[in-house]
Amino acid sequence: MSAEPIRKRPILFGEELGGDPPLPELLADAQRHLTALGERYGEGLPAGEQFEVLDEALDELDAALERVRDARAKLTRIEVRLAAAYESAVARFRQAERDDEG
Repeated sequence: MSAEPIRKRPILFGEELGGDPPLPELLADAQRHLTALGERYGEGLPAGEQFEVLDEALDELDAALERVRDARAKLTRIEVRLAAAYESAVARFRQAERDDEG
């Protein structure tokens, strides 16, 4: 029995990033799948089959949307941390200038 190595997700600015599959890959796959559904089934399906196709499309969109929202929340938290660090650095810089002048 061979065990796959556990891949650690990178932690940047206090947030665990990544996912399986990576978000760009997930979105590209979702787009291809939805396009294929549209091309394959088109407009002329009976109502029962339309329901199945639409249900599949909604599942695909829901999964992609969940990952996008998760990524957005993480990016917002990173933005807040970076903005706070920037403001702190600017305040230190200004204090150093005042100390140097005095």
